[in-house]
Amino acid sequence: MTKKIMRNAMRKQLTSLDEVTYNNYSKQIEEKFLRQIAVLDASTIGLTISSFPEVDTWSIIKQLWSMGINVVVPKCSPLDRSMIFYQIQNFDQLERVYMHLLEPNPLTSKAIIPQEIDILVVPGIVYSETGYRIGYGGGYYDRFLTNFKGDTLSLAFDIQVVKNVEYDVFDLPVDKIITPNEIFLCKQIREKDE
Repeated sequence: MTKKIMRNAMRKQLTSLDEVTYNNYSKQIEEKFLRQIAVLDASTIGLTISSFPEVDTWSIIKQLWSMGINVVVPKCSPLDRSMIFYQIQNFDQLERVYMHLLEPNPLTSKAIIPQEIDILVVPGIVYSETGYRIGYGGGYYDRFLTNFKGDTLSLAFDIQVVKNVEYDVFDLPVDKIITPNEIFLCKQIREKDE
């Protein structure tokens, strides 16, 4: 199955989630994420601002702030498909951009260098158990991850994790995937398969 077909099929499944199920699953993922030792030890975590049907990151961000952890979110440049992460301390620092996405306003936020990010939460729509992912088609994260040295993980609903996904040589997998019912240690699975 091609990336495009998998992406569209999964989008259809996700948008059919009812609100109660979506909220329950997001909460379970949040609780698991916040208990991760790497998260508790982190000083800066990078996330995107979610919109339905992505796993809710709004509540996670509030919790990270209350724990004294810096939150950085990406500002995308469609011209060269690059990203710069900005620290936000409240949601008023966000602005609505193309495709109705919420991104940090550079005038009210501080840009940070990638080396300052301890953990990067990488978005996607379909994942393999080995951490390869099908994103939303922009290629922003694959470009960014090329030089990123911190921990990477993804937050997903159980239906989003499948046995295998099609990937290219330039696609970079995440180290871990957290779902409501499981934590996939993707890096370890890949090392075992080598």
